[in-house]
Amino acid sequence: MTSGIEGLRSHGVASIAIACNTAHAWHAKLQRSHPDVELLHIVEETAKYLAAQRIEAVCLLATQGTYSLGFYQAALAQRGIACHLPMEPEREQVMRGIRDGVKAGDLGLATRLFAEVARRMVERHGCDSLLLACTEIPLALHGVPGHAGARLVDPADVLARALANRAYEMG
Repeated sequence: MTSGIEGLRSHGVASIAIACNTAHAWHAKLQRSHPDVELLHIVEETAKYLAAQRIEAVCLLATQGTYSLGFYQAALAQRGIACHLPMEPEREQVMRGIRDGVKAGDLGLATRLFAEVARRMVERHGCDSLLLACTEIPLALHGVPGHAGARLVDPADVLARALANRAYEMG
């Protein structure tokens, strides 16, 4: 990531977005190492977006690493947004959907696994917003079975919009 940031910096880039949620574990270190460029933080941008949308609770679908880091839980709690996590077997099911589904090219498997976990979480927690905090999940999850009104929020999309806003502000 460092060489990528340095390459972009050498071409005059002022703001950079890293789409991988889990990679934000290194955000602070990377930002300290490159103080002359703004590294947008996917979690902070997503938390700001959810707060602006007045979303009060989300179900979080992510990697084990993202759950362990706890940065979504903390950022959302600071804004008064409840963050519901899958149970451990469901987390494993999400990881299987990422690994054996999307990454292996079996989107049908990924869709089934993600949709089952999403449905259970929406029913258990009664929340209608799901945060798809892994770039692979939105590739296979397009809705929640039995819950047509469920809102899927893609942090990569939120981050891309924040980056575009920075570009238009500078132009």
